[in-house]
Amino acid sequence: MRYSVEIRKFLYSQYFYGGLRIAIGISLPAVLCLLVFHKSDLAFTISTGALGACVVDMPGPLKYKRNEMLACSVIGFLSAYATGLATVNPVALWATVVPLTFVLSLIVVYGNRWPQISFATLFMMVMTLDEHFGPHQALVNALWILVGGLWYTGWSTLVSRLMLDRIEQQALAESVFACADYLIARAQFYDLDNDLDECYRNLVAKQIAAVERQDAARDIVLRNLPKLRRGKLDARRAMHFNLFINTVDLHELFVGAHTDYPLVRNTFGGSDLLVFYRDLIRKAAADLEDIGLGVLQNHAPRASVNVKAELRAIEYELELLKKNNLPATDPEAYAAISASFRRIWSATRLTERMRRNLTSEAPITQTELRIDEALQRFVTSRRVPLMQIFSNLTMDSPSFRHALRVTVAVAVGFWLGRLLPLTNAYWIVMTSIIILKPGYSLTRQRNAQRIVGTLIGCAASVVLILLVKQPLVLIVSMFAAMIMSYSLLLFNYTASVVFTSAYVLLMFHLLAPGNLRIIGERAIDTVVGCMIAIAASHLFPYWEYRFMGKLVNDMIAATRQYLDASWWRGAARGGSAVASARPGATASVRPGQPVGAVGAKVNAQANASSQSLDRDMRYRLARKNVHIAFANLGQAFQRMMLEPKLAQKFVAELNDLLIRSHVLASQITASAPLLASATKPGQAVPLDALDSALSCVRENLVAAEAGKSAPTDQIDTTRRLTRELDAMVVGAERTLGPSAEVSQELKLLAHQCKQMISASWIIRKDASVIRLPDA
Repeated sequence: MRYSVEIRKFLYSQYFYGGLRIAIGISLPAVLCLLVFHKSDLAFTISTGALGACVVDMPGPLKYKRNEMLACSVIGFLSAYATGLATVNPVALWATVVPLTFVLSLIVVYGNRWPQISFATLFMMVMTLDEHFGPHQALVNALWILVGGLWYTGWSTLVSRLMLDRIEQQALAESVFACADYLIARAQFYDLDNDLDECYRNLVAKQIAAVERQDAARDIVLRNLPKLRRGKLDARRAMHFNLFINTVDLHELFVGAHTDYPLVRNTFGGSDLLVFYRDLIRKAAADLEDIGLGVLQNHAPRASVNVKAELRAIEYELELLKKNNLPATDPEAYAAISASFRRIWSATRLTERMRRNLTSEAPITQTELRIDEALQRFVTSRRVPLMQIFSNLTMDSPSFRHALRVTVAVAVGFWLGRLLPLTNAYWIVMTSIIILKPGYSLTRQRNAQRIVGTLIGCAASVVLILLVKQPLVLIVSMFAAMIMSYSLLLFNYTASVVFTSAYVLLMFHLLAPGNLRIIGERAIDTVVGCMIAIAASHLFPYWEYRFMGKLVNDMIAATRQYLDASWWRGAARGGSAVASARPGATASVRPGQPVGAVGAKVNAQANASSQSLDRDMRYRLARKNVHIAFANLGQAFQRMMLEPKLAQKFVAELNDLLIRSHVLASQITASAPLLASATKPGQAVPLDALDSALSCVRENLVAAEAGKSAPTDQIDTTRRLTRELDAMVVGAERTLGPSAEVSQELKLLAHQCKQMISASWIIRKDASVIRLPDA
């Protein structure tokens, strides 16, 4: 690991910038109240509102983030006011806190940032529990909390608007880094010391991470498209747009570079060829990482990593294989290794183009894709159906069960906090709320991380307080810990808890010097809250497998639609781009257009261009959807594996389904350009075998969606299709010659189709065995 690079990636990342923004936004009003007005209670109250709003301040489109922080501030004000009014007596407080906790926990049904809003509003409620207010005081307290929330919303919106380009750069750089990590995972397959199953598990995890980062960047870039200014494109915005499109295409090239790794290892194991591939991919990943650093640091990337030696070495090895007649003796092994080379070579060319676009001083005058309203189809809608909460008032709803668990945990924590002499109710309740998540696996993870992080943070705080006597040093340490706490929150929760515990305890020490007892109390409160949370997580369980039936069907359906889009894009069914146009499409003449023979030709060309753009958009949309569907199922499977053994269903089948679906999507990606090339107008080679093979793959996916098992003649069907594909290749070689480009492409395409048929049969088999709730 290059530690200097990792440090730079962190210091320039959206995480560190976000942590700095949050720390300043929270501490600024508190410092002002303490130093100017000398009111510590007011500082604490305003910071409570700011702390609540900052929970929602996560990377994403500015418009939605602002609206969500406003909603959080308003709901938090109402919850704090209701709780403040109820503090007049214990009965009223219990009668308010319990139903209010349930309602605030149930709003997670709206998705997106609403789980964060739920936690933030619960936090504002909890911070009012240990106070005693009259009606007027309750209103004033709630209003100051609202002021804190509105202040932070305004502060975050202002900073984010001023740094709009910077935020977009950071999201794009994260996407590039994730793509580089995925490529490194690919390189591990060419190292014989690595276990194949472990390589696949790691590859699936990196694929999920890459999809998440791409989706986050897509949400920002496509909602802020480059516009014309004085008749010219905004060059900077166009550069960001092109970089995003190139990153997505680059990821497609890597995903499409699927290889039959067992076959490759068995055939070429021990040869230098695999070493060259491994080194080439690692160098390409390092080159991509440097491009990401250039984007992140806002300067041109350094000189490109030289991969010419590896490329030439692989070309030489492939020529030797040709001379040894491997394409004839073992065509599948040769096709697998040569297809990977073509993909990686194309990826290096695309990486070079990305580098040139970033280093060029000339303004960008065109974009990789035409900018129009069709791009909005790639952005997920974030509308909130307000009545959705009522349809979830049933035990069949996982959100309803989660709300019940949180309500029980809050009630028990509040009761114990009032009962035990060495504990604080609000800290116990807060710990339980922080740890309890809708899924058992995440709750279990957070529980262990919270305990470990708190204990380390408490120990570090004691050492710092005993060794350092200068208040200024402690204040600086507290602020640094606050920054690191929020910076690490999204990707290293344990470390974030360490810094959170440290800065909170340092703050209490500065407000009440010399009282170390509070540190021990916080540790006890945290352990008690964690015990309550882990106990409550077993109440009304809604295990992960209950979600996965729909996710399995969604992934299979997305794969089928991706196959359709690739097939239609290649026009394999019609034999040409013209034949694959929509039925009923006719040319139209607009005012001012030429008429007659020349005009008809112009119109036909315009229609063909429009249809080509539609096909490309449909393909890209289907590609995005299949990656997201795969990531959703992969994340659910990973969560299920952290649950009790009794709650883990069809583990082997789901694991195999994930791997085969990734393989099939990769093969579809790899075959898409070959389909487009092989089915050009005027092609002399019959493609009926190709059509039959793709039809078989599609039929298997349709049957997998329906849960139908494979027919008894599966082996015979596969053999027949294999013979037809081989005959198609032989016919092309006889007609065009074995060295013709079309013949070579059809040979490679036939190999891809054979692998797709094999993968689709396995997917159908696994899907027919899996019986999960479709809820």
